[in-house]
Amino acid sequence: MWTRSLPAGLAGLVLTVTAALSAPAAPDDGAPAPALRTPEDRTQASELTPSLGTTDAATLLSAVAAAPGQLPGQPRDDVIVDVPENPADASIPLNLTPYHAVAPALRALQDSDRVSVEIIGQSALGRDLHLVVVTSPMSDAEWAEWQRLSDLRSADPDAAIAAMEAGEYDDWKSPLFVNSNIHGNEWEGTDATLQVLDELAFSSDPEVTELLDQHVIAMVVTNNPDGRVAGTRANGNGFDINRDYITASQPESRAVRAQLIRYDPLTMLDEHGYTGTTLIEPTTGPHGENYEYDLYIRQAIRNGLAMEEAVLALGEPRVTEVNIPFRNQTDGWDDWPPIFTPMYAMLHGAVGHTVEIPLNPRGIADPVLRHENTRINTAVARATIEANFAWAYENRMSLLADQLEIFRRGEAGESSRPIDDDLALSLALGDNGKTFLQDYPRAYVIPAERRGDAAAARLAQFLLDNDVEVHQARRPFTAGGATYPAGSYVVDLHQAKRGLASTILDVGRDVTTNFPTMYDISAWSQAYLWGTDVATVPAGSSLDARALSPISAVAPTGYVPPGRPAHYGFTAGTLAGIRAVNAFVDAGVPVRRTASGVFSVPGSARSLVEDAAATYGIAFSAVGAAALRGAVPVDVALVGTSAPADELHALARMGFATTNVTAAGFNAGTYAFADFDALYVSTTGFDPRQLDAARQAAFAAWRAAGGTIVGRGAGGWTFSDRADLLAVGLVDPREWNSANGIVTVTNDPASPVTGTASPSSFVSNPQHFTGLGAGVRVDQSFGGEGFFLAGHWIGHEAVAGQPVVVSGVAGGADVTLFATEPLYRSHPEGLFPQVANALWQ
Repeated sequence: MWTRSLPAGLAGLVLTVTAALSAPAAPDDGAPAPALRTPEDRTQASELTPSLGTTDAATLLSAVAAAPGQLPGQPRDDVIVDVPENPADASIPLNLTPYHAVAPALRALQDSDRVSVEIIGQSALGRDLHLVVVTSPMSDAEWAEWQRLSDLRSADPDAAIAAMEAGEYDDWKSPLFVNSNIHGNEWEGTDATLQVLDELAFSSDPEVTELLDQHVIAMVVTNNPDGRVAGTRANGNGFDINRDYITASQPESRAVRAQLIRYDPLTMLDEHGYTGTTLIEPTTGPHGENYEYDLYIRQAIRNGLAMEEAVLALGEPRVTEVNIPFRNQTDGWDDWPPIFTPMYAMLHGAVGHTVEIPLNPRGIADPVLRHENTRINTAVARATIEANFAWAYENRMSLLADQLEIFRRGEAGESSRPIDDDLALSLALGDNGKTFLQDYPRAYVIPAERRGDAAAARLAQFLLDNDVEVHQARRPFTAGGATYPAGSYVVDLHQAKRGLASTILDVGRDVTTNFPTMYDISAWSQAYLWGTDVATVPAGSSLDARALSPISAVAPTGYVPPGRPAHYGFTAGTLAGIRAVNAFVDAGVPVRRTASGVFSVPGSARSLVEDAAATYGIAFSAVGAAALRGAVPVDVALVGTSAPADELHALARMGFATTNVTAAGFNAGTYAFADFDALYVSTTGFDPRQLDAARQAAFAAWRAAGGTIVGRGAGGWTFSDRADLLAVGLVDPREWNSANGIVTVTNDPASPVTGTASPSSFVSNPQHFTGLGAGVRVDQSFGGEGFFLAGHWIGHEAVAGQPVVVSGVAGGADVTLFATEPLYRSHPEGLFPQVANALWQ
């Protein structure tokens, strides 16, 4: 038996663990055909629910009566079904809970009237993702009042503050959130979660009841069941989910995102491992510039200290210290990018922490030591969860007040403020107590017409999916001295979650000279990398409210002209357009492309054209035969690839069918060059020198017949060099390996690859080409002085103007090489057309 006393305010509350559990042990197409509603963009239905704002409880209760359990925050009980026992589950050798034991454990929890278990989505490989919500029972009427006060926080922060001062929140159950096992081979958070849930569900201790009387506790049991079973960090798509939150390319991140939006929790924990010494955030600098960090840190540092106390109170001889990076480190563990779950949750007003349990059990042959590591890790994870709950209970009104102040500042359009908490400043090491102060613009405008602006519609819908308020113009309007057309989207930064809106739409900043190292990427921006224009309306400007209407989903943008033209034309400069091209090719419809980048399909395909307009939100036009003179066929059906998971995912999102290839596979006859229309290579896994004589001849014949080769990065250049394709060198300085960021680029307007490309791009481990030989064209170069817009890159000044996309013909094949990162983590959608254009040559 293990016990732990909780901090003051919950003195006397003792949660007792008798043992580990006995088991071996989006909107979701809610808008009618918005632009590009593809499977990877689908989210949970709870996101689609409009904010209930100041709706009165009686109206909400009527809604509940009509559809019980349909309030966004009201838990439901789903049917939890068993999955086949898997003796190969990687959890079993660690003496931890295998995935197949989760379902029976959750069904047992459903015996408690405090517990609801929901299926909030499926993993990349189709495994159920479970959310357990624990609170003392409430009637429908009580849930209606809970929902009203919950929504009021971000819908009208001033009214919520007044309600709190009037005592209306005194008995409101504040939400707390725990996410576990986002990295599949960091297992123990799941077991700690199940232990805590068992205690909360069935304990008769009156202090537990008191805890549940004051909180709604939501816990994701395993955010990555695919990785848990396989013993891999990544999910079934090969993605690190904890790098995906500002992109939301993966079903697991979208499922948790929906719950963070649903509850706007006061605290959020993400349970990880293994760092040798237990680590509990808050982090080192740089701190995300869109956070109200002064409010966050005064709560987070105290919460972190309470968790530290609980961990040390375990008395484990191998757990004698805790690392709180804000207090203990000067660099290397920043909260700059919103790619991590807690950092993303902070943009919804949560006090977020990553918790890293200490002892790595992987690769330990001795089962006794391996099991001892996982036992200790589980105890540490549990201690942090329980201490977080206890601390939140003691400080819930202070937490709520600061969350409301975050939302109030957003609505009021106030600037951010420096850290002013004495405790935080006294503990801050190095520059950790410094923040970038943010003066927000008045608004962002995404200029758009009502027809065919698929990229604009995609970005607007993404903002809505992230709980950002978006308006659309009913008529042309003027803002900040510029005039915009009807149909444009407006993101007024006078809103509760303006920090999240700014995170998505601002370019960020160059932090190269501010901090010596960065933990992960230093730049991201849907405005600069998703292929649509975004205009900034300066602070102090006014918005014409009469011209703008709030929207909860993006309206259809597709269009097909009347009549029966000989040909339909469209552009493919967006992800939506690329998908349309590949869908037509897949359906056997002849597709041609003109030198100006217009794609055409015959008028006889009208029914498929109508389907494409509805599905992808693109606008078609009538095209005459004269406009198609010189057009060339586009018929890439299958691409041979040697690429990492994120690039394969991006290619699949574009609609390209791919097969990973190697020299050994060609030599064995597993596939032949004739099977492929193009090759995409960005790793060294396919070495053309290893092809046998017959396949070398086949490769040469394939190139001579007009094959297409696209290479990316050092792997792509190496393939080109080994196959003697393009006469070009690659500069790949070692000191740039931790660099990344958003850059301006200069495109060759005559290039079929980059002629209509975005003026900005993304680089990671930046490279550029040099020593271009005869016949090598420069399609894209870094911009001139000041080309580095945002990120962290020491020495970038030296490479202004250097080529980063080159192409040429080699043995009859069109070859394009990229030194940029057009498919990085499936994020920079506005760069995808460059790769598509290169493959379609």
